[in-house]
Amino acid sequence: MKRYNKEQVEQLIEKQPEGANTKFLKAAHSLWFRFKNYEKNPPFVLEREEAVALVFITFSQRSKYANLYEIVTLEGKEGNGYASEIYWQVMSEAHSQGMKRLKMSCTPTSATWHKKNGTIFWAVDPSGSLRSDQPIFQNKEEQLRFRELACENKESALPPEKVCEQFMREGLEDHGFGEKKTAKVTKAIEDVRPFWFRDALFAQSSLEDFFGA
Repeated sequence: MKRYNKEQVEQLIEKQPEGANTKFLKAAHSLWFRFKNYEKNPPFVLEREEAVALVFITFSQRSKYANLYEIVTLEGKEGNGYASEIYWQVMSEAHSQGMKRLKMSCTPTSATWHKKNGTIFWAVDPSGSLRSDQPIFQNKEEQLRFRELACENKESALPPEKVCEQFMREGLEDHGFGEKKTAKVTKAIEDVRPFWFRDALFAQSSLEDFFGA
């Protein structure tokens, strides 16, 4: 696994055939350039003689959060497990750098992939993606073990209080989506069950109200 600078990513983009994954890569590159992330958080790249997948992610030593923006398998390289391979290499790196939690939004089309990789889901962002905020583990086995235990006690997996407060305001019904988008997001939520933990946000709030916290 390597890290590419802005010029290397631009050279990579120039060689890509047209397609949905190339569009994702161009959008991720544009975002990274606009947010000036290349200097401190250059994307991770998995190579198999040539680049096959990239991860755009930031690490914050202040908050100990890793914020995942995009996983991109290059056009024509799909179906080889490259996304999962680089994802877990990056999680191991995040863990080794002292990151404690992972934050990301998973599009409806990617939700089942994230489900297979141990993700817990809490809310819906304004674009219709499912929000996740969870502890970082260095490998898939530990992540799945944590989630299995969390299913028995969802409150044990709750994000920090301020994050919970934000997520409580981000239900499917809070964004005014049209019929088609509502149906798409609803299906994504059903697809990730039983790891849609939204009810735990309100169960925690109810307990605090009951005890006068």
